[in-house]
Amino acid sequence: MRRVRSLSAAVAVVLMGGCASTPPPPDEAHEVAGVLANYERMATLKAEEQRREFNAAQAAYDRTTNDTTRLNLALAMLLPRAPWRDDSRVQLLLGAIEQAPGKPRSPRHDLAQLLLKQLSERQRAQRDEQRKVDQLVIQLREERRKTEDMQQKIESLRAIDREMGMRRKVP
Repeated sequence: MRRVRSLSAAVAVVLMGGCASTPPPPDEAHEVAGVLANYERMATLKAEEQRREFNAAQAAYDRTTNDTTRLNLALAMLLPRAPWRDDSRVQLLLGAIEQAPGKPRSPRHDLAQLLLKQLSERQRAQRDEQRKVDQLVIQLREERRKTEDMQQKIESLRAIDREMGMRRKVP
């Protein structure tokens, strides 16, 4: 019985020692703050440096697929004027970041949802702008057609006027 107690005590001491050396899980809010700081830094870089950062984010995502690498890659793909921008892929990346059931609000999930809403709003605005452009193109075609019709009528009137002038000159 004494052996069992001393063995239990030894196991408890080892386990407690093991817990002390295990790093605590990263604070998700700090992690998200780091991701956002990285995005701000990338936004100030030159195009070639941004491409390197995008490639690094893609490589990190390929090596380890988790919510943090998804966020980093999605934000790299959302850089303004980035030629590698792919909104549908960003939606897939961000959509994969789910709220853990039974856990309190997740900063990663909240950021992903915010980015998805902004992306959706931007796409809606682009569709509205495209609709306006399409309407303007239709109006322009109609105005050109009207201009061509008016030009033909003017040419017809000039031809009639020339013909009338020739008839008057001929005695």
